[in-house]
Amino acid sequence: MKLIKPKLIVLVVLYKKTISASPTISHLLSQNKELFDLELVIWDNSPEPSPEAEISGLSAVFSKFQYIQTPENVWLSKLYNQVLQANVYDYALLLDQDSELPDYYFDKLGAAISDFPDISLFLPIVLNNKKVVSPGSFVYFKGKHWKKIKTGLMSSKNVLAITSGMVISSKVILAHQMKFDERLNLYGIDTSFMLRFSKLEKQLYVLKVKFDHDTVLWSNPSADVMLSRFRNLKGTWPKILSDRPVALVLAYFYSIAVSLKLALKYQDRRFLK
Repeated sequence: MKLIKPKLIVLVVLYKKTISASPTISHLLSQNKELFDLELVIWDNSPEPSPEAEISGLSAVFSKFQYIQTPENVWLSKLYNQVLQANVYDYALLLDQDSELPDYYFDKLGAAISDFPDISLFLPIVLNNKKVVSPGSFVYFKGKHWKKIKTGLMSSKNVLAITSGMVISSKVILAHQMKFDERLNLYGIDTSFMLRFSKLEKQLYVLKVKFDHDTVLWSNPSADVMLSRFRNLKGTWPKILSDRPVALVLAYFYSIAVSLKLALKYQDRRFLK
């Protein structure tokens, strides 16, 4: 009897990087693609599209393939929702352009899906400079890094995760009309999603899979870049914590403390405004 493979749609978001320059796509090519009925969606937010030869090359590897180019740089929350709502799939894997997936990612994912078919969210262990940055814990009003790696089936309560590497079942999207918050354009999208998920689903699964991920907030960017990102992050708290008044007050005072810290670090008064 022939087994029916789960339909997995893989969404990779590019920005100012071509297909051939994306580590994520390179690592996807080395996965065990026979485990899933696979469809690859490249959403390219770059001002210019990837070369036609690179698009054609991917199309030849993935029999089901979409390339969407939006030079206006569509918000992540909006493009996530569009792909999740416009396609037919069992599971959706969300990825950024710089994720260094291990070759066995699909093997671990396939095994977990087979063992836990009722679970609607699977998360990898994401590292930055050898520190676990996802999943993490939601404490009072903000995320806290795990000091020790935890894997397997666990309660979804107060668990946070970044979207890169996240695998979402279509069941949770359909059953709860689950969406990413389109009021958010960059930071807070994943936090908002995880807090809502924990209200709707009691459990999630953390895979025994690690990969490296880098982001501006965990690096040492210029003052201009950090100022823009910090203002974006600060603006997400009133939206994410609107139903948590105590947490919102704590976040307000925390933002003042961080503003002072960054103003001193960069010797830049703009962080105080």
